[in-house]
Amino acid sequence: MTSTALSPEQVAEADTASLVAAARACDALSELLAARTAALTESRGRGRAGWHGIAADRAQLVLVLERGRLHAAAEQFQALASVLVRTAEELRPVRAEVRAVLAEARAAGCLVRGAEVSGGSGAGPLAARLAAALAAAGRADARCAAALAGSAGQARSGEGLDPAVGRSALLAAAALVGAGLPGPGSSPARVHDWWLHLDPDERRMLLRDQPQLIGSLDGVPAAVRDRANRTLLDQLLAYQSDALPNQGLLAIRDRLDRQRGASPPALLLSLGLEGQGRAVLSFGDPDRADRVCVYVPGMGTRLADVGGKDGDRALAVHDAAGAADPGARPGATAAMVWLGYDAPQSLAEVAADGRAAAGAAGYDRFVAGLRATHAGPPARITALGHSYGSLLVGLAARRPGGTGADGIVLIGSPGAGVSHASELGVDPARVWVGAAADDPVSSLLPGPPQSAAEAVGAVLTGALPPLRTPVPPVLQEHHRVWFGADPAAPAFGARRLPVDTGRGPGGGFTGAHSHYLDRGSGSLAAIGRIVAGKQP
Repeated sequence: MTSTALSPEQVAEADTASLVAAARACDALSELLAARTAALTESRGRGRAGWHGIAADRAQLVLVLERGRLHAAAEQFQALASVLVRTAEELRPVRAEVRAVLAEARAAGCLVRGAEVSGGSGAGPLAARLAAALAAAGRADARCAAALAGSAGQARSGEGLDPAVGRSALLAAAALVGAGLPGPGSSPARVHDWWLHLDPDERRMLLRDQPQLIGSLDGVPAAVRDRANRTLLDQLLAYQSDALPNQGLLAIRDRLDRQRGASPPALLLSLGLEGQGRAVLSFGDPDRADRVCVYVPGMGTRLADVGGKDGDRALAVHDAAGAADPGARPGATAAMVWLGYDAPQSLAEVAADGRAAAGAAGYDRFVAGLRATHAGPPARITALGHSYGSLLVGLAARRPGGTGADGIVLIGSPGAGVSHASELGVDPARVWVGAAADDPVSSLLPGPPQSAAEAVGAVLTGALPPLRTPVPPVLQEHHRVWFGADPAAPAFGARRLPVDTGRGPGGGFTGAHSHYLDRGSGSLAAIGRIVAGKQP
């Protein structure tokens, strides 16, 4: 397996037996090297008995060095065996789940395309189960790939024969098993409890030697995740491969470098190679902030945008909240961009809710992690979704337990997947919607076709229905958009944000859609006031 996106077919056919066989081979090599180490130790003992002088001392030194190298190599192979066995153990139940979902989808007449399930009965729950299983497989695969890549790099550089490095690798693998890393599905509260009960040495080893295990683990403190992900980022950039999203990784590192020593500090709360790439970048420490905003971008977002335009937007929200409450203490606000899903990159992908549904559980879990690690009184958390990201926020909010946010802001929304604001898990008085009259997504696009076949055909042929004539929102009492009820319609029950119109360069199709979070805009100022706990 590789550390790139895994398909359902790849996971269903995952050859865990080969991983176990490779682990056995590593064990055998480790034992062979240990035997050679013992032989050298015996030779050194015999040599010391009857050979003296400068040449003898030099020979003894060579034997000591060679013994150390062999011992380091033995420990490296032993560590790899532990990683391979653990990966096989993690993949077995995930493989069984993917096979079960595929079988149930076939029986229900559903179409499975990549991570998306459509048509037939029960497509939504099956899609969620498939997404969760693929995410678990991706994490296990990425951890194993990172360990193998690190070992390969050490072998090429000669570091792997350094006794200290070999010992470190073995101890890290032992810590991983001995520390009882919470299994897939453990709640962030359980993860946080596990972290608190680790001894300092176990924490240091995991942070130093296994950053890919804890950098994206919801329930681990934000400052620790940041340190782990910075280490992982350096490792990934040092390991050159065409399979890595290097442009995105470089953009994130550039953003971190530019923010070094600045206020607010930038924290990298997640980094992964699953799918199109994963990252969460926070401006301000959410564990110590009084108010937190978790922003989800929409269609076209790539990993590089976390360090680029969407990082700019998260920082703009942070600054707007500060401007709305100038008397707040330093560090009172944290605002972040959350890219924990594969944002659609085309019209065909954006026409279905599969990608949003696949990311909804991860968003809920992430926010629950912020709750678990927060120091002091609970922070006020605002969930902010733009465009297709607003659909993800809506689907996350309607899940059991909801997002855990105190307020929800939807801007440029094609629909939130619910019929009324009361279904979003918060008081409708704390649901705000921004929809400019010249935003083609929230105000001009037609509602969905009457059938899935019509929708797919329209997208694939480019024969989307014509844009509708703008209608004043007050007259759109029960209007529907692509993903259900129009959040901006009065019947939805949300509150309207003040927004600007015509902010797109020269007008055009984009209109105001990409400009709600522009500095100087009325919508950004209003969102800042909401994040700060004030009226927009």
